[in-house]
Amino acid sequence: MLGYIFEFWWMLPTAFCICLIATSSSIEGAVFFTPIFILLFPIIAGVRILPVEAIFIALSTELFGFGSALTGYIRRKLIDINISKKVLAVSIPLAVAFGFFAHIVPGEFIMTLLGVMMICLSFAMFYSFLHGSKQTTVERKKEGPPSKVDALGRKYWYSYRHGTVGVIWSALGGIFVGLTGIGIGELTSTTLIVRNKLPVRVAIGTGIMIVALTVFPATLVHAFVFSTGDLNVHWNILFMTIPAVALGGQISPFINNRIAGEKMKAFLSIILIVVGFLLIWRAVGY
Repeated sequence: MLGYIFEFWWMLPTAFCICLIATSSSIEGAVFFTPIFILLFPIIAGVRILPVEAIFIALSTELFGFGSALTGYIRRKLIDINISKKVLAVSIPLAVAFGFFAHIVPGEFIMTLLGVMMICLSFAMFYSFLHGSKQTTVERKKEGPPSKVDALGRKYWYSYRHGTVGVIWSALGGIFVGLTGIGIGELTSTTLIVRNKLPVRVAIGTGIMIVALTVFPATLVHAFVFSTGDLNVHWNILFMTIPAVALGGQISPFINNRIAGEKMKAFLSIILIVVGFLLIWRAVGY
């Protein structure tokens, strides 16, 4: 029994590090976990994991990590609830609906589309970093009361307009989460930072809530699909990843709270382009 539980012990530190990166940037952990399960497990562990199985494991792991991180961002008052409500009203129904089609939609097409989208978002984020809007700093003087004050007393001024564009990217994010388990975190952080000029900390905290609450029902749908088919859950992987991300989710808000917003933009642009090429690599079958 212990041999089964600790068979993939090396996923404990791996999942912890991935969770720190993911929940410090609101980019779904499934972006990193899914390629690891599909590409590396056959090489490192000699275990072949089907794409739909990898998505379920990645979603389950991500749910615990982002759920843990969500409590930290709430305590630090870095979440805009009003923005989250507008996005979730669209993303949750679509994530649930498209979750039922995850096992029949060609995975290569979705992975390629996501990969191209990630690379485009990376360039948009890097462009914003180069032009240094600096709207995240408290020193910037604004008239009227601040839009948000965090737990450390830092004040942020910004405005948000959802509109048709907001509905579109919320819908795309929900569809991608349903089909692949990833997508909405990247869309949220990039759109809020680059298009809506939100402070990076608030954008990431808001993204954490959107990802967590969109992924939860999508995970339930994938669990239902598993229960009706002949698929392997790979519990011994989850035994290692879940406690690791639960711990990492508590640490990441502390890290995010102390990193300058402009530096986080550069970090996000690097992560996005790496993930984009990983997804395209997976899609073309290397």
